[in-house]
Amino acid sequence: MTEATATLRVATFNVRAAIGPGPFPSLWWQHVDGARLGRIGEVIRAMDADLVALQEVALLSLDGETLDNVGQLARQAGYDARFGATRHFPLCEADGRLSGAGLFGNAILSRLPIRAARTIGLPSAPDSAMVEPAGADDALAGVPYADAPPWVREPRCLLRCDLALPGGGTLVAASTHLSHIGSAERRMQAEAAHAALSVAPGPTLLAGDFNAAIDADELTPLRHDWDDAFEAAGVPAADPRRRSCGRDAIDQLFTRGLETTDCRVVTEAADASDHWPVLATMRIQ
Repeated sequence: MTEATATLRVATFNVRAAIGPGPFPSLWWQHVDGARLGRIGEVIRAMDADLVALQEVALLSLDGETLDNVGQLARQAGYDARFGATRHFPLCEADGRLSGAGLFGNAILSRLPIRAARTIGLPSAPDSAMVEPAGADDALAGVPYADAPPWVREPRCLLRCDLALPGGGTLVAASTHLSHIGSAERRMQAEAAHAALSVAPGPTLLAGDFNAAIDADELTPLRHDWDDAFEAAGVPAADPRRRSCGRDAIDQLFTRGLETTDCRVVTEAADASDHWPVLATMRIQ
């Protein structure tokens, strides 16, 4: 970032804990790949962003070895970092042996000084609520959360960082990842994310994997009060250039007090993860 032009490059990237694309494997922590994490770091370094919001970041203790996604990426690409997680779990092997423990959440890499950071838990739908309404095109339509498989329930959070801008002022940046299933639950989480950042003064960025397209009903709370970086850069809702995860356009950058001049999907990341990053250039208003 240069003080003279007040230009900021920001990105969001779901790194899938460095296990790569394809079906999510059982005992997935055994598939965290150091070489793949190195490739992800190369993608991040090549983007040359001032800050990068990350999702599906793992911090694991496995048989005495520490597997620290965000720490390695920060060191490789030359960033300061913060990690926020509300999901924690034991690591149990196929024979039932307990081999460690893990955390799974969001992170922010920043070249701007980090003044403060806070992890904010996002709400879950009540057990009596339907995962998806009866009649919806989903295998769990009409099924209450109380009767759904355990993998449907994953605690979700938002990581907020207050970053010092050159010449004074603060940029509030947040990284989040909404539920992968349950549109009503995602709407609750979008509302909570908006509320958590609604009183933030000055320029604000909300970035992440929202598991929903920009025109989905569950993102209504954000569309009304935030600017969509893609739209600001002239890429409309139905444009295939938004696709960041297969045919899905679910990785978003929402802003306030920032003028987006360019926003694109970084397809050159190839198969480093099952998502491609979204990278934008912005001016501080």
